[in-house]
Amino acid sequence: MLYIAYGSNMNRRQMARRCPKARPLAAIWLTGWRLVMKRVADIEPDPHAVTPAALWEITRSCERALDTYEGFPHLYIKERLPIALPNGRRAKPMAYVMSGPRQRDYGPASNGYLASIADGYRDFGFDDLAPLRAAQVDAISAMRRAERSGRLDDAALSPPWAPGLAFGCE
Repeated sequence: MLYIAYGSNMNRRQMARRCPKARPLAAIWLTGWRLVMKRVADIEPDPHAVTPAALWEITRSCERALDTYEGFPHLYIKERLPIALPNGRRAKPMAYVMSGPRQRDYGPASNGYLASIADGYRDFGFDDLAPLRAAQVDAISAMRRAERSGRLDDAALSPPWAPGLAFGCE
């Protein structure tokens, strides 16, 4: 099964722990999608945006491990995104896209999480970290607007999910 990662799952070391059978295939661009931060990475439709991403081949057990790690189906749902493969063919790999009550809950990610994504960008040959920086700056701005308007509460600052032990797919 083909899988698109745009956040920390671009990091090859982390994916090796979570899904040892996953195979990195290619660096790709998600046209029409913008990277956003909601304390964790997400993508949103934007006709003018492109987002760096990694294309993986995963097994069913890898998918189950990722489901647990990503908080599926409560934090993220699965969508099939049409992309052009490096060989020019078209495909619709699976990607996790945020849904539910946290869907509009913009907030900056931790430095460690951002570093993990930056490592993943470099793992797939993306040297320009501008999309990652822009997502973080936008999240900080959104949080400041929420603070000024009185819409920020303790729940907005809590972790979006408690990741499970999603390691060791077969």
